[in-house]
Formats: sequence, structure tokens, C-alpha cells
Amino acid sequence: MKIPRQVYRQRIRKSQELMDDQGIDALIVLSLENYRYFTGDLRKQPRMLIPREGDPLVLVFEGEKEEAEEKTGMEIKTYRAMHEMMGIIIKFFNSLGVETPKVGIEMEFSTPAFLIDRFRIANPHVEVVDAKPVISPLRKIKDQYELHLMKKAAKLADTAMEKAVDMLKPGITEREVAIEVEYVIRKKGAERLAFPMFVNSGGRSQWLHGMATEKRIEEGDLVLIDIGPVYEGYCADIARTVVIGKATEEQKKIHGLYLEMQEKIIEMIEPGITILDIDRHNEKFMKKHGMKELYVKGFLHGIGLNFEETPFPTIFPEDQMEEVEKGMVLAAGHSVLAVKGTGGVRVEDTLFVGDEVEQFTSFPKELMEVG
Repeated sequence: MKIPRQVYRQRIRKSQELMDDQGIDALIVLSLENYRYFTGDLRKQPRMLIPREGDPLVLVFEGEKEEAEEKTGMEIKTYRAMHEMMGIIIKFFNSLGVETPKVGIEMEFSTPAFLIDRFRIANPHVEVVDAKPVISPLRKIKDQYELHLMKKAAKLADTAMEKAVDMLKPGITEREVAIEVEYVIRKKGAERLAFPMFVNSGGRSQWLHGMATEKRIEEGDLVLIDIGPVYEGYCADIARTVVIGKATEEQKKIHGLYLEMQEKIIEMIEPGITILDIDRHNEKFMKKHGMKELYVKGFLHGIGLNFEETPFPTIFPEDQMEEVEKGMVLAAGHSVLAVKGTGGVRVEDTLFVGDEVEQFTSFPKELMEVG
């Protein structure tokens, strides 16, 4: 599905309305995800300037001009060296007619600190502020085009999980599983993986984060698999836990608890509930089963062009007060339940909050005994 150009224009206009509300004079777009959100274009090291009023400006290396014009339909300025690009930016700020313009910059993972520091040095008359109050309200509510792409990503997530589970057996390495899964889903249309695939086996299943290593998977291991395929920029997130061979009663118990907790949260999700409400419910649930100290907060997070975006409570504590809104897409099941001597489990799915909650990922959730 090709997103009409006017959709990107509407997103820019909405950002300008939010800039006006926040008293921000201009927005500098530096991340691939936000640049794609506002233009539909895919470009390394994107640079885009959006004034509070008027048309945006896209900055590209000289050799990229024609393609950028065709892809964006916007005004393009070119440079051949860093000082030329900075000169264009300084001229742009001077044209705003504001003595001390307030400029929003994305202050998240994709913007390195040195870049913001150098920008401040080159523009001492500019007040730099966080762009989150402008970007987050736009990005957290998905339109029909975004939902279409995320459903495609979710189908790839289900395919990836099916392939991963099919490969699991004693003796195979975590890395062998990850390599084959990524190969298969990229052939089926995935642009990339949003994060390195987790194939966490045995004691490593207790990790909060993960990767695929040269460790060989063994009989009796719990294996936690977490995959985030990207389709035309948009992510899905799925996690499942399986056991190699026959599950022990303790493995069945902790997996059953996690699955019950996730299913209850999916029932609770509705507009108006906060991320904090969810975590408080989970803490009570785990306390009831004697495992409160093992609960890791941050069960839900937003997902879209980034595999983790607003609400993002594990990084931005203020997002705990974010209310679920109609139009959000959330990943439910982010935290791990890790029990020393038994292993760790996680069941995670990508959900859309519409008139009802729709699960975009659908691979079976029960604890599978494989290999």
C-alpha cells in the first residue's frame, strides 16, 4: 500500500500545530524513523527542518538531490561538506525572524549526544528543547496506512516464530537458529530486524535482554525467543518460550503464570487505563502467587516505526502516567519472569487498540515441548 503524499503533508501540519502549542519555533528531524514518518523517504543520515509556519526543508548530500526531490516533493538544499550543511541550518534559523528561536530536537536513542553538543556550539543563540511533546502525540496514534504495514510485519513475526520453533533441537546453536530465521523472513519481505533476535537458552533465558550466541541448546533448556521484523519501516514484536524435551512442573508453572498475566492484561486494555495501572495489577497478581519480588515493571510499550516508542516506561518513567488511547499499537509482555534454577519466560504480542483489542500476532502461546 503506497501512502498518499498528502498524508505526509497532514503529518507536518499537525506537527506545526503542536509546535505552536508548545512555543517551539522549529523542529530538526535527525532520526531515520521520524524522517520517514514525515516524508515517506528512506535515507541514511536524514536532515529535515520544519518551521512552525511555512514549508519544510530537506537537506541531502549533493548527489542525492534528484532522488530526494522525487521521493518527498519538498524543497531540497544540498551540501558537500559538514560546514556547508551547518551554514544552511544557520541561515534557516536566521530566516525565522526570532531572536532566540526555540528548536526541538529528538533526544532519544537515535540522536548521539555529540551531535546535539556540536549543534549548540554552532548555534549559541538557539534554545534547544526536547522534541518529544511534538513527536510523541503524532506517532503514538496510528492511521490506516500504518496499521496495514504493521499487520504485514506481524504476519512476518508469526512466520519467523514458526521457523524458529521448528529448528529447535538439542545441539543446535542459538546463532544457527537466528541466522536461518532472519534469512527466511527477509526473503519473504522483511526489510530488516528491529533488534538482534533473542534466542536465549538455558540460564540465559533469565536475561531481560538477549541475543543469539554460539551456545548450544541442550535438553531441558527453556528457550526464550523474541523477534521484531520490520516491514516498510514498521515493526511488530513477538516473544514465545519453549522447552527442549519434556517440561518440568516448575517450568510449566512459571510459564502458566506469565501467560495468565498477559491474557488478563489484554482483557484490561482499554482507553483511559494507564501504564501504571497495568504494572500495579501485575504486581498484585505476582504477590498473590508469591513472586512479587520477581516482577519486572514495564509490561507494555508502544511500537510502530520504532520497536519501542511512546509509551516507553522502562526508559521514560513519566510514560507510566500515559493513558491508553484508541488508535495505539502496543506490545504486551515486555518483561521477563526469571526464576533462578528454572529459567526465564516471556510471552509477548503486538496489539491494536480499536473498538476492541485486536491481536496482530497470533502464533500459539502455550509452552511447547520441542526437539
